[in-house]
Amino acid sequence: MKLFIISDNTDAIIGMRLAGIEGVRATDSEAAERAFEKALADREIGVLLITPGVEALCPARVCELKRGIRPLVVTVPDSDGNAAGDSVTDYIREAIGIQM
Repeated sequence: MKLFIISDNTDAIIGMRLAGIEGVRATDSEAAERAFEKALADREIGVLLITPGVEALCPARVCELKRGIRPLVVTVPDSDGNAAGDSVTDYIREAIGIQM
């Protein structure tokens, strides 16, 4: 299983590359869609990391992917300090309606 990152931030791409994680930079919604298609075409990618900027470029597509089975889509903070809004608690609350 491989990890892959799609980011609008060059520093995030470089940092992940240093950790051995491949990725692409997407600064507009068309580039983000192409990157999603590339990641979905590779059956070895099990975890797709995205930054908040990419999530903002195409929120409907990200929501669709997060509700799917493969790959696991995780929003990670970028080097600008933008924190991801998702958490396990949010997923539980959304999935079964229990406040934790």
